[in-house]
Amino acid sequence: MFHNLKVLSQKHRLTLLSFIESESERECLPQLEELGVEVKAVLRRPSTANHLLVPKPREHDEYHSSQMAALVRETLAERRFDVVQAEFLQMGQHVPRHLPIFKILTEHEVHYANLHADFRAETRPFGKVKKFYDWMVQLNYEVKVCQGFDRIVCMTDEDLKVLSEFVPSAKLTRIPIGVDSDYFQPRQSLTELPPRRRLLFVGNYRHPPNREAVNYFASEILPLIHRVLPDVEFWVVGANGDMLDRRALSETGKINVIGYAKDIRTFYQEASIFVAPIRSGSGMRVKLLEAFSMGMAVVASPLATYGFSVKNEEHLLQALTPESFAAQTIRLLQDPSLQLKLGFKARKLIQEHYDWKVIEPQLLELAESKHV
Repeated sequence: MFHNLKVLSQKHRLTLLSFIESESERECLPQLEELGVEVKAVLRRPSTANHLLVPKPREHDEYHSSQMAALVRETLAERRFDVVQAEFLQMGQHVPRHLPIFKILTEHEVHYANLHADFRAETRPFGKVKKFYDWMVQLNYEVKVCQGFDRIVCMTDEDLKVLSEFVPSAKLTRIPIGVDSDYFQPRQSLTELPPRRRLLFVGNYRHPPNREAVNYFASEILPLIHRVLPDVEFWVVGANGDMLDRRALSETGKINVIGYAKDIRTFYQEASIFVAPIRSGSGMRVKLLEAFSMGMAVVASPLATYGFSVKNEEHLLQALTPESFAAQTIRLLQDPSLQLKLGFKARKLIQEHYDWKVIEPQLLELAESKHV
């Protein structure tokens, strides 16, 4: 989102309306204002559900806000805008449905597809009924929100295909997430590897698929690796680390939960391999963009690579089961030349297809498409 603002502000006047989680976060807003972006923020305070006749998903209530609704109305009344963009489905509720302005919604992931996967995986009869209800509520809500926008942006071909079953294809477009490859530079030399065997996972642990991935790796994959390489460490980095069970994870003495890091690059540089054992969710994984840009060797589940034009054995190693994931990780740890080869190819892929400089024209074309 920061880079979207950075790209668009080079040619256009931007106003950002955003939630913040605490008053201390206001200290970060000047960084956006330095780009020439006008920033207005309100505290996010989840509301109590009050829609029994037309049920809505939990995410709606978490981002429902009379303050935000009022701020949107006031801002739209102050001056004329050509484009309104809602980032994330949860923010779609704050864009007036019949607003006579070109409206864009960015769907970072198709939520009802995730709930459909949960429904299919459920085996208990009562649980099956509950998951089916949740899926239908999300589907109805998500499609209705999409109907109020002129263009829907998806991150991956997989999400675009799923959404096209209920949303006109003419409304849909795919623009991948990018990364600043000048900022996420590899180690000083791609021919040097860290001296310690350290595996890295990065994520925001408010997001359930990230918590699930950490627990899955720690309980089912890491023990298999330790049977062969007992000195391997697993480092878990990212915001909201307190939402993980730190005590259970730290029992082995080989798992280190770091939590939020102001500069994440140090952890990429000091790790041997990046692991992405993602088992649920959709959309594009920013963690892989960063790891690839840093020239890291990666072992990932097929689901983690959605949205990437990657080839197994060329840009990364893919693994589906705990046994194969452990085997591929061990293989990489024991083969430094393969680590270097994969890391080099992965960074080249980023520079050619996923750097913000490559994606910038697509963002500008989207914002300007109504007025070309």
